[in-house]
Amino acid sequence: MNYQTVIISVLAAVVVLALLWWRSKRDERRAREADERFRRPTDDVLVKDLHEGRVEPDLHAGADDLPDEDEAPASEASMTPSEDPTIYRELEREEAERRKAAEEQAGAKGAEAAADKSDRAVPPVDPAIEWALDISPRAGQQFSLGGVGSLVHQVRALNLPLLVRIWAQSSHDGLYYEAEELAGPARHIVAALVLANRSAKLDEVMASRFYQVFEQSAAQNEVAVRRSCEPQQAAQISDNLKRFVEYYDTKIELRIAPTDPEAVFAMEAVDAAAKSAGFRACEGAWEFRPDPTERDPVMTLRFADDTKRLILAYDIPLGNLARGDLKRFFANANFLACVLHAVWLDAAENAVDAFGALAIEDAVRHRADLMEKNGVRAGSSRARLLFSRSA
Repeated sequence: MNYQTVIISVLAAVVVLALLWWRSKRDERRAREADERFRRPTDDVLVKDLHEGRVEPDLHAGADDLPDEDEAPASEASMTPSEDPTIYRELEREEAERRKAAEEQAGAKGAEAAADKSDRAVPPVDPAIEWALDISPRAGQQFSLGGVGSLVHQVRALNLPLLVRIWAQSSHDGLYYEAEELAGPARHIVAALVLANRSAKLDEVMASRFYQVFEQSAAQNEVAVRRSCEPQQAAQISDNLKRFVEYYDTKIELRIAPTDPEAVFAMEAVDAAAKSAGFRACEGAWEFRPDPTERDPVMTLRFADDTKRLILAYDIPLGNLARGDLKRFFANANFLACVLHAVWLDAAENAVDAFGALAIEDAVRHRADLMEKNGVRAGSSRARLLFSRSA
C-alpha cells in the first residue's frame, strides 16, 4: 500500500515538472517573438527617427580624451581670475573714447577759433549795399578806448533809420571787433551804413550827417576820413537798391481758421500754442526766429482784422531754404491747426491741401532763385541787411 502511494506521488511530481518546463518554454518563445516584433523596421516616422538617432552610451569610448585628475574642468578654469579682467578692458575702452571725444571737441574749438580769427582779419563790409567810412591814427599813435566809444555814441545819437555797423581793429592782436566789444585801444575804425532797407533809403541829408560825425572825429586826431564813394554817389546807389528791395519784398500767408465756423480763437489758447511752436510774443503778434540772434523774424503769427482768423506769414527774402525754414513754416502751420482745431486757408478762403502746399513751395523757391540770380541769396547776411525793417 505504501509502495503504491510513493509511485503515485513520484508520477504526479514528474507530471508537474513536465508542465512547468513546457510552460517556461512557451513563455520564453513568446518573449522572443515579442522582442523580434519590437525591433522589426516600421513605417512610423517618429519611431523610425527615434531609433536611428539612438546612440547607446559607451563607457570606454573616448576614455583617452577625459581630463586628468589634476586638470580643472573647463567651467572651473573659465572662472579663474586673469591678469587682465574684462571690466578693466571695458574701462580702458571708455577712457579711450572719452579722450578721443575730448580731442575732437578741442579740435572743433580750435577750428572755430581759427575761422573766427580769419573772419576778423578784415572788417566784414559789403561794398555792394553799404557805404563805408574809415579813419586811421597818425603813424605811431592809436585811438584810445574812450575815443572809440565817443565816436560810437555820436553815431548812435543820429538815430538813422538805416543800420550802421562799426568795427575797430585792436592794437593788441590786429583783429577787427565790433566797437562795443573792443577791450583796448584801436589802430583803425571802420563804419558801414546800409544804403537801403524795407523802411528807408539813404538820401544826401542823411549821408551828410553821417559823414560829419566821422569828419569831426578825424579832425580831433588830425587825420582825414576815407570813404568808399562820394555822398551823392552813395545816394544814387541807394535809389537802385530800394527798388530792388521793394520788388522782392514778398511774403506768403496762410490763414488758420477754426473748423467750426461759429467758433472764435481764445487769446490764451493761441498764445500757448504759438509759444509751444517756438514763437515769441511781440507787440500784439508772435515772431519766430530760427536763429535767436537774427534781427528780424522769418515767420510771424497775428490775428486777422476780423479776429476770427490767424495769419501765419513766411518772409521769403529772410527765409533760408537750405536751413529748412520753409519746411518749418509748414510744420508750424500744421501744429497750430492741430492744437487749435483749425484748418489752413489761402487768401481767397479756399482750403489748402497737400497739392496747394506743394504749389506754395514751388512759388517760394522760384522767387528765391530769381532773387539769387540777381545778387542776393535768400536768408544770407546780405539779405538780412537789405530786408531789415529797422536800424
